[in-house]
Amino acid sequence: MSLDWQILEENKKKWYKKGFWRGILLSAFLTLIILFFFKNINLSSNFPHIARIEINGLIFDNNDLIKTFDEMLENDNVKAVFVKINSPGGTVVGSESLYLVINRLSKKKPVIAMMGEIATSGGYVVALASNYILARQNTLTGSIGVIVEYQNFSELSKKIGIKVDSIKSGDIKGGQNPLSPLNPLVKMNDKKIVDYSFNWFLSLVRKNRDIDQKVIDFVSDGKTITGGMAKDLGLIDEIGAEREALNYLNKNNPEFTELNIIDIETSTKGDLIFDRILNNYSNLNNNFLYFLTNSLKLISIAR
Repeated sequence: MSLDWQILEENKKKWYKKGFWRGILLSAFLTLIILFFFKNINLSSNFPHIARIEINGLIFDNNDLIKTFDEMLENDNVKAVFVKINSPGGTVVGSESLYLVINRLSKKKPVIAMMGEIATSGGYVVALASNYILARQNTLTGSIGVIVEYQNFSELSKKIGIKVDSIKSGDIKGGQNPLSPLNPLVKMNDKKIVDYSFNWFLSLVRKNRDIDQKVIDFVSDGKTITGGMAKDLGLIDEIGAEREALNYLNKNNPEFTELNIIDIETSTKGDLIFDRILNNYSNLNNNFLYFLTNSLKLISIAR
């Protein structure tokens, strides 16, 4: 009998040990499930809060980001929005799309833009859509203007004997050929495009900032300025960051004083130009050089 009890006790110890490790594994598994659940469920929609969203890097036409702002517009639990901007600008269309959706949001809810290290050109366009603009004393901002750049490999192509022949319906169809000298007709046409987009940019400054025309003339040459200079010129409202944003919000909307700030995650995935360039390169696409130069030209706009 004693032997049977001894065997039974040893088996119990084995079962306990196995049960212990099974419990550990089960707990870890359940923890992972819970973490995954909470990460992928937007809990911020369940109670009133201040939404905080970041716009970083080059600005492109990002449908996911636009959708996120539209969702905040429709979410009644989002009482105010902090937009943190750290961008040198981007494409005209990307800047325009963000301006429009944030402008719609700012007409319904308080939107405060907080500039980081840099918020120039298209980054400043985005800030203009908000109700209040903050920047650090030495934030780089301004660079009001639009630019188109050409990559000219014509001298190199002569040396190595490469040229591109094309049949096209018009002299400026397809834009500037990077392997040929600058086409004056293309230059003239692109100048009209730049002027049109530049006037649109200036119209946003006039519409959203109560500043003298002399100030607009002063900054409209594309110069980059600091946050302190921008404050003196009236291009922003205050020097500061999140603490000052909360002070402004609480002063004008005291009912929001106790609200939590919730970070809103946005997808960085999209049909980005660099992704397409790399994809074309990896597939040895015959149009790679043409696409590359035109993509670089696109990136140059509004930075």
